[in-house]
Amino acid sequence: MNAFGKIVAIFVAVLLLFLCPIQYVAQKQDLLMQQHITMQTTYFVDSIRNLGYVTRQMYEEYQKNIQMGAQRYEIEITQYHLQYVLNNGEMLEEDEWEEVPYSQQMSTFMKQYHCFYTEDLLTVLYETEEKFYPFHQGDYITVKVKEKTKSLAQRMQEMVLGTNPLQEQYVAIYGGMIRDEAYEP
Repeated sequence: MNAFGKIVAIFVAVLLLFLCPIQYVAQKQDLLMQQHITMQTTYFVDSIRNLGYVTRQMYEEYQKNIQMGAQRYEIEITQYHLQYVLNNGEMLEEDEWEEVPYSQQMSTFMKQYHCFYTEDLLTVLYETEEKFYPFHQGDYITVKVKEKTKSLAQRMQEMVLGTNPLQEQYVAIYGGMIRDEAYEP
């Protein structure tokens, strides 16, 4: 029984001396990576909001900046474009709705947001001859970054504690309204 106690004590000592510090360092690395991705996402979205467009080069640079290390991430971009619809279902152009007096606007038309997603943006950037994907002043953009692979800390937590960390959790979510259209249509 005394030998069994010594073996258990050695096992616990090894666990505390090696696995706990490695787990701590791995969790700190995850936190630093999350901060880096949040910073890169903020920079990317703010660039789009200020310029009013995204180019292939901007998108590829952002993708390269967040794909550092062994982790892989999925980028989800959503654009919310404001459209005005008459009560009969006809769409109005932006300059047409401004001509309607304010007192009649609520009874004449309603606002709707039309959503465009990552696939739409990538189709314009990579499958057409367009040099950029334009946004309109007043549109909203949201960029979400989701983990596709498990980090070292998540794998260690799974191994040591027997728990399964959340699959596909978002690392960064950032967005806002497009402020300017700096491109020439």
